[in-house]
This record gives sequence, structure tokens and C-alpha cells, in this order.
Amino acid sequence: MTQSWSISEGARKSWDRRVPYYLRVRDHFASLIETGTLAPQSKLPPERVVGHAFGITRMTIRQALFQLEAEGLIYRLNRRGWFVSPPRLRYDPTANLSFTENALTQGRAPSESILASDWDREHLGIAAGEPVFLIRRVRSIDGRAVLVEHLHLDAKRCPGLLDEPLDRSMTEILAVRYGISVRRRRIHMRPTALIQAHAQSLDVAAGTPSLYVTRATYDQFGNVVEFDQEFWRHDVLDIMVDVHTDDGHTDDGGVETAAD
Repeated sequence: MTQSWSISEGARKSWDRRVPYYLRVRDHFASLIETGTLAPQSKLPPERVVGHAFGITRMTIRQALFQLEAEGLIYRLNRRGWFVSPPRLRYDPTANLSFTENALTQGRAPSESILASDWDREHLGIAAGEPVFLIRRVRSIDGRAVLVEHLHLDAKRCPGLLDEPLDRSMTEILAVRYGISVRRRRIHMRPTALIQAHAQSLDVAAGTPSLYVTRATYDQFGNVVEFDQEFWRHDVLDIMVDVHTDDGHTDDGGVETAAD
């Protein structure tokens, strides 16, 4: 029985030989993914099996797989192989939506595991030595870990926080239990590489590309009440921001930011 990823000898011989072999393999698998022949989360065959079927070296197959990975079409899990990537999660960093709310509105299946600590003092503008809650969460979508999240909160503003069910939206907890209203956020994003601890949580190799997002959350008094660090897999997000001017037309590219 012909396997869903294989190619006939005739089709392979008709390849344009001016195109490098690894790009031909890349195009073949990309086409199967785009047409749905290879479904999201399906596992690709081992490199040696693909190489034998295509009559090319394992190194060439690996080049093609690395190219597909760089484009976000497939992803690796340590010691488990290559898998077809699910659709990217649409992500507006300015929207007032929690991770769970954003995933659910797009028909995805979020989940998480949590480990909490109560001491860290960076980025919150409080005196050294004062208590801080640090909540570490690993977030998953459709069964795949996609985000390592560190939430730093001023412990004096939210006593007993660690007794709350921390799978809920932190914005909701702060508002309902502590009367803290979120008025604005300052967001920074930059590419980075995952260190060993974060990579292990996401089941990838250390040094894997990542999108690093920090978010300082200000309350109704202008104080930083929460500082978040997010380490996303590079192939998960489709970043989208809606910008509107007062007259209702789309802005020409300038984004107004709040002053300090």
C-alpha cells in the first residue's frame, strides 16, 4: 500500500534538476501539509526511511526537514521525531484576553501545569527584600507544550494568591478578589533562543528559536502589579494587531504608546 507521504518514481524523475534536492523534498512535504494529506500533529517517517524512499542521502533529507521547521510547517520533539505543525495561534499582544480565553475562542484546547514560588524581586518597582510571588506555568495547545510563562506579582498587593486556582485568568483573580483594575500594559517582544530549562519544558533542544515577550501590567494607580515573561515556541504564533485612528481608518503604520 502506498504511504501518504511517498512519491512515485515517475514523479520523482520529473523533478526540475536545477532545483536542489532538499528543496524538492521540502516542496513535496509542504504540498502534502497544505492540502491536508498530512494532518496536523501527524508524525513524519524517520529520516532514513524517507531517504531510502526518495533515493537520496539522510543529510539531504535533514536539510529539507530543517527548512520545513524554519517555516513552521513541522516541529521536533526530543527523542520522538518530527510532527506536522497545527495551525498557528492568532495572537494580539494588546488584547485583554488570557491565554486560555484566546485559545478557546479559536477552537483550540489549552491546558497547563503549574509550579508556584513566592520570592523574586525584579521588574516590579518594589524595595529589595520585599516578598514577590513567582508563578511558573507551562501552557499547552492541542496537547503540545507551546509556552513557558513566569508571572511575577507584588505579594503585598495580593495576599493569599497562591491559595487561588491558578488555572484561571490572573486579570480576573486580581479584579475579583483584590479589587485591582488593569489599566494599561507595556509589552516588549524580541527573538531569543531557549535556555536548557525552558527548552526541556517545551520538549525541544536548548538553543531552539523562541519569541520572548514581557508584559508589565499597571493598575488604576499607575503601579506595576504584575510582570510577565513568556517564552513561546517560534512556530506557534501568528502575531496580529488591529490599529485604528479616530476617523475609523487604518493607521499608516505609526503606533502611539503610552508615556511613562
